[in-house]
Amino acid sequence: MENYMRTLSGRRTAGAAATTLTACALLAATALPASAMTVTFIRHGESYGNATNKIDTSIPGPDLTPKGEGQADAVAAYLTSPAYTDKYGPVDAIYASTMVRTQETAKPLSTDLNLPVTVIGYPKNSDAGERIGVQEISAGIFEGLPEQTGIGRIGYIVAPLAWTLGLQFVPVPGGETGLEFNERMNNSMKQIEADTPAGEDGNQNAAVFSHGATIMFWTMMNVDNPNLLLIVQHPLTNGDVVVVDENADGGWTLKSWAGEEVGPANYPTQMFVNVRDLIVAPQQAVYNMRVPALTPDPAAIVSTGAQGVQDVAKAGVKFVKDSVTDTVNAITSIPNALNDVTPATHTLNTDSAPATKLTSSTDGDAAKVIRKVNGATNLTAGNKAPSGKGASVARQRVRDTVKKLTNAGKTTNSGSHSTSKDAA
Repeated sequence: MENYMRTLSGRRTAGAAATTLTACALLAATALPASAMTVTFIRHGESYGNATNKIDTSIPGPDLTPKGEGQADAVAAYLTSPAYTDKYGPVDAIYASTMVRTQETAKPLSTDLNLPVTVIGYPKNSDAGERIGVQEISAGIFEGLPEQTGIGRIGYIVAPLAWTLGLQFVPVPGGETGLEFNERMNNSMKQIEADTPAGEDGNQNAAVFSHGATIMFWTMMNVDNPNLLLIVQHPLTNGDVVVVDENADGGWTLKSWAGEEVGPANYPTQMFVNVRDLIVAPQQAVYNMRVPALTPDPAAIVSTGAQGVQDVAKAGVKFVKDSVTDTVNAITSIPNALNDVTPATHTLNTDSAPATKLTSSTDGDAAKVIRKVNGATNLTAGNKAPSGKGASVARQRVRDTVKKLTNAGKTTNSGSHSTSKDAA
C-alpha cells in the first residue's frame, strides 16, 4: 500500500511538472515578439510611355528607356546602402507587378542581392473574390491620353482621390472601383507577407516594384497616418521609394515618402481615419455579397450577409472606441504641450549688487539718483570708480559740489579782497 501511494504521488508530481512546463512554454511562446513586416514600394524607372507623355496601364506595357535603366541602377544602389539598411534593414525578398517596366526596374537589385523577382498578379487577376496584383490602376477611358496635361491627368485621378476619402465604390470610368483595387492590393500584401522570409534581424522586409498611382493611392487608403497633401505637393516620380510598416492589428503606418520621413498622425488625422474606416465598412459588406450572388449560392448569400452585418456593427463600435480614445489622448496631452512652452520674461540683471541709494546734499540741494545696472555704475570720463562703488562716488561728488558752492559764496561776499587775492 505504501509503495502504491508513493507511485501515485510520483505520477501526480510528474503530471504537475509536465503541466507547469507546458504552461511556461505557451507563455514563452506568446511572449516572443512577432516579426515586424516592412514593405518598401518602388515606383518603376522611366518607361517609353512616360517619355511620350501617354497614360499606358496595359499589360505587359512598355519597356524602360535608357534613362529608366539608369534610375533602376540608382534604386539598387540606394536599397543596398547604409542610408537605407540602417533604417529598415536589408531587403529579404523582391516582388514586381505583371508589367514589364517594374520587372526591368527590379533586375539590378535582384542581381546585387542574388534574389529572384516574384511577379505578383498571376493567375487570379479577374476571378471574383480572388483578385490579386500590384499593377497600375486601370485608366479605363483615359487610356492613351496625355499623362501630364489635359483631361487625362485630371480625370484619371478623380476616382482614386475619392477612394482616399472612403468612397471606394466610385469607379474609374471604364476601369476598376476602389473596392476592386483595394482587394487585389490587400491580397497581394497577404501573399507578400506569407512568402517573405525573416532576415537575420528577425524582421521581414519586402521590396515591391510597382507604379505611381498604385503606390500613392493604396498607401493613403490604408495607412493610419495619411497625408493627402503629399499626393498633390510631392507626387511620386520615377524611382521614388515609399516605406510602410505593418501594425500589430494588421493595419499599416507610413514611415517615409520619397525620402521624406513621415511622423505619427495628429488628432485631426486620427479622426479622419476613424470616419474613413466607418464609411468603408458598409461598402465592403455590400461588395462581399457579389461572390455568393454570382454563384448563386443561397446559403452563402445568407452567411455572407450576416457576416456583413457583424462587420458593420464592429466598425461602429470601433469608431466610437477609437474616437473616444483619440480624443482623451489629445486632451490629456495638452498640459504636457503647455509645459514644453517657456514663457517669455523680462528680467533686469543686477548681478546681485544693491541698487544705489538716493543721496542728497546737507544744504538741501537737488537730490541725484545713480542707478547701477549690470554691476557697474555708468561713469563719465574723469570720474572713474571701481564696479560697485557708485554710492561713495556720488556722495563725494555731492560733498565737492557743496564745498564749491560754499567757497563761491564766501568769495562773492568778500568783495575786493577776493579779487585782489585772485590777481596776485
